[in-house]
Amino acid sequence: MKGVVEGQCGQQNALVGLANTFGTSNQRVGPSNAASSLLPSSSLGEQMANEFLRQKANTMAPTSFCMKSMQNNLPQSSASSSMAGNWAQEFQPRQNQLASQWTQQFTTGQTSQGLESAWRQAMPLTSSTSSTAPQDSSMWSSEYLDTIDTSLQQSSGSSAWADDFLNQQDNAGMENSWKDSTQMFENRWEEIKREMEKEETMQNPANYIYQESNPYLSSSDALLEGDMLMRSGDIGNAMLAYEAAVQKDPQDARAWCKLGLAHAENEKDQLAMQAFNNFTKVHSSLDKCFQALLALSVSQANEGMENEALHQLDKWMSSYLGSNTTQVTNTPPMYSSFLDNDTFNRVEARFLDAARQQGATPDPDLQNALGVLYNLNRNFARAVDSLKLAISRNPGDARLWNRLGATMANGDRTAEAISAYREALKLYPTYVRARYNLGISCMQLSSYDEALKHFLSALELQKGGNEASSIWSTMRSAAIRTSNVPESLLRAVETRDLAAVKASLV
Repeated sequence: MKGVVEGQCGQQNALVGLANTFGTSNQRVGPSNAASSLLPSSSLGEQMANEFLRQKANTMAPTSFCMKSMQNNLPQSSASSSMAGNWAQEFQPRQNQLASQWTQQFTTGQTSQGLESAWRQAMPLTSSTSSTAPQDSSMWSSEYLDTIDTSLQQSSGSSAWADDFLNQQDNAGMENSWKDSTQMFENRWEEIKREMEKEETMQNPANYIYQESNPYLSSSDALLEGDMLMRSGDIGNAMLAYEAAVQKDPQDARAWCKLGLAHAENEKDQLAMQAFNNFTKVHSSLDKCFQALLALSVSQANEGMENEALHQLDKWMSSYLGSNTTQVTNTPPMYSSFLDNDTFNRVEARFLDAARQQGATPDPDLQNALGVLYNLNRNFARAVDSLKLAISRNPGDARLWNRLGATMANGDRTAEAISAYREALKLYPTYVRARYNLGISCMQLSSYDEALKHFLSALELQKGGNEASSIWSTMRSAAIRTSNVPESLLRAVETRDLAAVKASLV
């Protein structure tokens, strides 16, 4: 097969020759008339195909060439080849010369001696090694370590720095600071424990804590003096007078009820709940005591005791209708702080039945209670409607205006709430709860400077241990959010120093 495909150099191979012979033979052979007479006449496509084949047959195949003959035709020498030879002859002696010089320099050790001398100049030696002959390079690492150790031992800078640092720390009194911090934490923990014990005591109605040094204990009729002080707007002293009345006669239900109302308006719901609970204990039949029950429900709602507040409203409705409140049973949901919807629907039905019986003349007391009821389930629109009906029948009641403002504030109607609070303060300028609520609404409008002033006013009006008042925590939140607040104000609020707060705000 190789003999057929490959030919001799410069000649055609046998396969190419066969192709040429075949093409030439087909050209010479003419068409057979006999055969063509039997076939149908050729079409245009067949004619074009025959023409294409004839053209291919006339094309000569490329001939092979001989590489050896081409090499013989090349010139024997050129300029580039002569230059390459000259460069090789020139490079070889120089390479040999440089190699011999480098070898000689390396063997004589001139480089190592130069490095060792430079090392000795850079590193001052204090021992006898500086006068010795040049050492071998293998000793460099040990020499360096010995030198560093010697320098560190002889240097007094590091030890002096350590001594200065320890002296500074001693002078700063680290031990004393630690003792002061420990004492501060211990004192704070004692305060927390006292507050927890106080809260536990306040949860028990029998453990009501009276104010010390009460000037009204010597009064012949403390209850009457308390009523006069309440009408004049002096809630703090009225509270002291009512306390003196119940201290003289713990079974006086009216005094306990009025004391609870005074605490509620003085923004002290915990003490108010204790007073109202004592009232329910000493009251004989609990009929016609719906004012105390409603106030107790409001205080419980403020403290997040929604189901308990709902139970008090249920008892309020029984008292309002003249029924026996002792028959109202409380079935709180098991381990749940959420409002019991079934109980709420039942109590709401009782309220609505009573409201429908009144017709076109709604009772402000019932509408006021309905407003409290709808506040429990967050239906603020209905609560506002009920309270507005109550105010339309009794526009001079500051408690109704304050409750309307609180309901509007809970329903994101802050601007209207502020107007309601101002109406309450017009009727009762020393109303601590209304003043405090006004400050909270100012905070909601990001008017923290105004809020601080209202909180200060509420604390000044509030009497009876205002250092433990819940107003302080709200005032602290307002002070932190106030822009460019002075450091003295923050410190005074943190320490609950009322005089210092007033001096910082003036």
